[in-house]
Amino acid sequence: MVIAMIAFAIEDAIIKQLAFKLPISQVLISVGFSGLLVLYGLSIIKKELIANRRFIDVKFLLRMLCELISSVFFVITMVHVSLIVSSALLQIVPIMMTIGGFLLFKEPVNLKQWLLILLGLFGSLLVIQPGADVFSPLSLFALAGAFFLTLRDLLTFSMSDNYSPVAIAFWGFASLALGGVVGIPFFGPFCEFSSVDVLLLVASSFFGPVAYLALIYATRGGEIGVVAPFRYSRLPIAVLIGVLVFDEIPNNFTLWGCALIVISGFFILALSNKGKNKPTRGH
Repeated sequence: MVIAMIAFAIEDAIIKQLAFKLPISQVLISVGFSGLLVLYGLSIIKKELIANRRFIDVKFLLRMLCELISSVFFVITMVHVSLIVSSALLQIVPIMMTIGGFLLFKEPVNLKQWLLILLGLFGSLLVIQPGADVFSPLSLFALAGAFFLTLRDLLTFSMSDNYSPVAIAFWGFASLALGGVVGIPFFGPFCEFSSVDVLLLVASSFFGPVAYLALIYATRGGEIGVVAPFRYSRLPIAVLIGVLVFDEIPNNFTLWGCALIVISGFFILALSNKGKNKPTRGH
């Protein structure tokens, strides 16, 4: 899980760097396509199917749609607001998952969890800071992205787990590329790649698949109560990259908001797994 979060944070930084010069649609298509090539080659080596009738499934297609929308929304916030804000708001997904589990699957949520949910949502307000001079309406795209990412994960938990990790990762990158295609009319004409851009894309073709596969293997192969809290390792890494690479200086409200999101999410996960006889497994 830690490897996945480090790789995701690095891939986010690569996407943000590429988007300084290239339109977001071109970046998404390029990163998505490079990941597709790597995963297709891996599927051949591992002799795993990445396409058959099992993939023509309503839940699977809805999962792709949610991943497509969330990817575009998070990249917009990451590029036009900050890597730190985007990464912080991404961490409210476990909080929203708890709400979704309560509404859709009738999973019990006790008073302590509801208080932690409110604490996490308050933390997200501190990160966005509506009404303040630093507020950017584009940060709301990250909140919308978190919502669709939650729907994606809820759909994943309700799906059969007989899809191979390589196939799931492959179609995840297909969603990324398709999101870029959909965004072409909104983000301007394509630009010529420089040699640095090509090197960054090569790097993304490594870190992206590693991140996705490591995440799937972590959640499938380990106890959720043990591995899930390590999702929050992504945030301090993103803050470090944002400060050192992109000169992003978070104010005190942002840092307090990040802390509240992490604390609330961590304890929600701890409480939800407390007393369970068997670990829950997911993609």
